[in-house]
Amino acid sequence: MLDELQKIREKFPFRYVEVRKHVVNSRVISLMNGELLGVYGEEEKGYSVRYFNGSLFFTSSQDPEDLKPSGEVLEGWSKELIDSEPSAGHYEVEEKAALNSMGLKEKIQLLKEMSKEVLSSDIRSKINNFVLTYSESVESKELVVNEAEITGRVPRVLISYNIVMSGNGRTVNAWSELGESGGLEKLKDLKVQDHLLERVKSLDEVLQRGKGVTPGKKDVVLSPVLSGIMAHESVGHPFEADRVLGREFAQAGTSYLAVQEIRDVGSSVVNVADDPTITGSLGFYLIDDEGVRARRKLLIKEGEVNELLQDRFSARKFNTTSNGSARASGYDREPLVRMSNTFFVPGEMNLRELMEDVKDGIYFKTYMEWNIDDMRLGQRYIALEAYEIRDGELGGPLLFPVLEGKTTDFLRAIDGVDDSLELFPGTCGKGDPDQGIPVSMGGPNMRLRNVHIKVI
Repeated sequence: MLDELQKIREKFPFRYVEVRKHVVNSRVISLMNGELLGVYGEEEKGYSVRYFNGSLFFTSSQDPEDLKPSGEVLEGWSKELIDSEPSAGHYEVEEKAALNSMGLKEKIQLLKEMSKEVLSSDIRSKINNFVLTYSESVESKELVVNEAEITGRVPRVLISYNIVMSGNGRTVNAWSELGESGGLEKLKDLKVQDHLLERVKSLDEVLQRGKGVTPGKKDVVLSPVLSGIMAHESVGHPFEADRVLGREFAQAGTSYLAVQEIRDVGSSVVNVADDPTITGSLGFYLIDDEGVRARRKLLIKEGEVNELLQDRFSARKFNTTSNGSARASGYDREPLVRMSNTFFVPGEMNLRELMEDVKDGIYFKTYMEWNIDDMRLGQRYIALEAYEIRDGELGGPLLFPVLEGKTTDFLRAIDGVDDSLELFPGTCGKGDPDQGIPVSMGGPNMRLRNVHIKVI
């Protein structure tokens, strides 16, 4: 029994009440060029109540005694809700190797050894700067939604890095992250050291051997890194029901689904899912912060709009049910419609088959920059690591081709996806005040036909 939260619940005799105790413990270790920059630790702990009494109200405090039925009215939101029976239960991600099984000094030493090996790489280019950051966190939630009790615990491990390299009269800046939910075993599972060394060699090849790109119409193959950012930015965000309804308009813009009456947004091979139930994913949960059991959502099915990400309040507007997409980043934030792990669904081809009939194309492996407009319709990706495809064969590195166009044009240009699936970590921002939450994004390799390539 969550006696503390039930006691708070008794002070709010309303039709719908959420009481949440939310704790996030985190530690960050950062090194620059092998030297310790700093260690930062924090605990964010507190309580909140969101309740419906004709309007939606929210109140939060670090002291549960402060919580009383006089919270702030959440303006611009539904006067009704889908008050289906909440699901009780517990979810937890196992730490096969506990986060505290290695001491701080050992973790710092491990990062120093990783940095040393990267900085001593046998390459022709120069590493000007290398920042390596290790982050660990444990997010714990206790919720009472009406009478249902829910508990959750998700530990997460994240490695991020930034490399500045120069050579052959050029300079590149590469930033990326590796991460999953779980314990210290993830450092081994993610093959961090191998990834870092391979990345440095790849960037060296771009700097030393990269050649210019001829602009024009070409076939393009996007790696899971590119398909992931596209899934998140050009499908996930515009498929958030509250954004479609206009609640995000002032802070983050609208959605092309709100301003265009379109159902066919992509080709028949395009399927995009959001699934919080994937074991080991950064966006893992089994019950959302409104007490709705999580499930896989197929946002786009065979090129057609299939469903939006919904919470109890947006669902009422769309005359449907919540699909368990409400999450809050901390105790002092209200639950919002959020993505979890968003990705293009794999197909049945392999990468070889995907490339074999590309006569003159480009493989986009990673990007240095992306942009998207407030409608999530116009977008642009500048490749960092890209390679020529000639007569079905992967060739040498190219210098920074640009893919720019409309979301719907890109989705309709996809005519093949391979059978792989890779997920990459991210922090998704939304709300005012801002809520950054852990998510994953990814997909397979995807082939786009006859899209316009520019140069910077």
